[in-house]
Amino acid sequence: MLVKILSFGCNWWSRFGRDPEDRYRYTKRAAYYNSTGVRCGNKIRRHWTVPGLIRFNGASDFNPHYPARSIGQTYSCTEPVFALGGNRIIFENRVGRTVIPDFFLVAVTSERFGVFDFESASWKSETTQAIAASHLRDRQEAMLLMKPGGWVASGLGIWQLSITTQLATGAILQLAEDGHDQ
Repeated sequence: MLVKILSFGCNWWSRFGRDPEDRYRYTKRAAYYNSTGVRCGNKIRRHWTVPGLIRFNGASDFNPHYPARSIGQTYSCTEPVFALGGNRIIFENRVGRTVIPDFFLVAVTSERFGVFDFESASWKSETTQAIAASHLRDRQEAMLLMKPGGWVASGLGIWQLSITTQLATGAILQLAEDGHDQ
């Protein structure tokens, strides 16, 4: 499965290799995780309504010091699986810029896109997969795999993923025109 990254969730953490004598403990043997969350004071808490995460292995082409450099990049990934109590996807390695992705990874927040009704069956299109979602009071964040034309509905309207050549990322999530067919 090929996934192009448009945005990440706000919650990052890492796990390092177990052997303290291993010189690659903090590099090749490390794993870096990203998911959704909401800010609680000075901390980010998961408050998952849909538990899930994405993972980058230390041996992959991901630089944990500069995650923003992966925005607009396409990665070869495992298929989403439900394991250890949540959805999981491993981003294995970066592929060329000319490949066409199967999905786009998009993180949406209530601050930017409006409030989502995660309990409604019609908050997202059938082609949009929720990897993770967090919700606390009036704050929400969701991490989604979307296909072009896929959409999510919020209190502000329908947000549809559109392909564009005018942006380096190649796609944008924008309010749909009137007459959008759900």
